[in-house]
Amino acid sequence: MKFENTLKSLFGKEPEEAVKELLKSIEEDYGEVPFILKAMSDKPNVLLPKIIYDDAVLRNPDHLDEKTVELITIGVATALKCDHCLNMHLRVAQRKGIPDEEVFEAILIGSALSSTAVMAQAMRVYESHKKEFKAKEDIGEECSGCIAYENHNGNKTRQE
Repeated sequence: MKFENTLKSLFGKEPEEAVKELLKSIEEDYGEVPFILKAMSDKPNVLLPKIIYDDAVLRNPDHLDEKTVELITIGVATALKCDHCLNMHLRVAQRKGIPDEEVFEAILIGSALSSTAVMAQAMRVYESHKKEFKAKEDIGEECSGCIAYENHNGNKTRQE
């Protein structure tokens, strides 16, 4: 369902009726209704805005084809480690005839980005820690959580 048609179909309807219609449309597109949407179905005030947004972004993008969007969702689900999302989008990809080789590459891309993001975050913390520790060493300041001990050579060492 095109985004404009989605909006037109909602006006003048009771929220519960609008929810049923939108979930039916999603099931027609995906072959199933995602768990999170089912779980939210008794909260139309929350579900309807989510579906409208998702419909515009995921089901009716202006510049990406349906297969590309599905491969992106697989890569993102992989990166986010969301088994439920990944399983659902793998089923959708299979129903839409997306080749296994393309699905596998989307998984590889998602996992590579996830790994890189984890590494980059850890390295930023590590570099910040090194700079902070170096600055304290330069001014001879003890950190409040450190205890100084003398080693067997009479040199002071720090232990946290």
